[in-house]
Amino acid sequence: MSLPDYFFLDTNAVSAYLRGRDIGLVARVRASWPSLRLSSIVWSELEYGVRKQPERPKLRARLNRLREDIPDVQPYDERAAELTGEVRAYLAKLKPNAQPIGAMDSLLAGHALALGYGIVTANVREFTRVPELVVEDWGER
Repeated sequence: MSLPDYFFLDTNAVSAYLRGRDIGLVARVRASWPSLRLSSIVWSELEYGVRKQPERPKLRARLNRLREDIPDVQPYDERAAELTGEVRAYLAKLKPNAQPIGAMDSLLAGHALALGYGIVTANVREFTRVPELVVEDWGER
């Protein structure tokens, strides 16, 4: 499978980047700005995180800076919805009694597949269960 031209950062990758403690992740993200995009799914999670902590204005400032660096927030559309349904059905058939991947991760996986994007995440175990999805962990462990 070839590497996609673009990658979505998932919520945990964005959070790790904003915290700035993982030097390897920060360096890789900064070196990859042109190929990075944000999903509207991830953006909604980030907005939720900021809005539930209004007493932390620095968090909002960091998120605003991120949007300056990654201005493209891709909208979730009908094709993404179709592929999300396909992902969830596939995983349910694969292991009917197993814990499916989380709802937000399913949405993000379907969105990435619809656009031909990969996903940067620390949550590799969940996303690698999705066929044909390119998943990378840029963090240092």
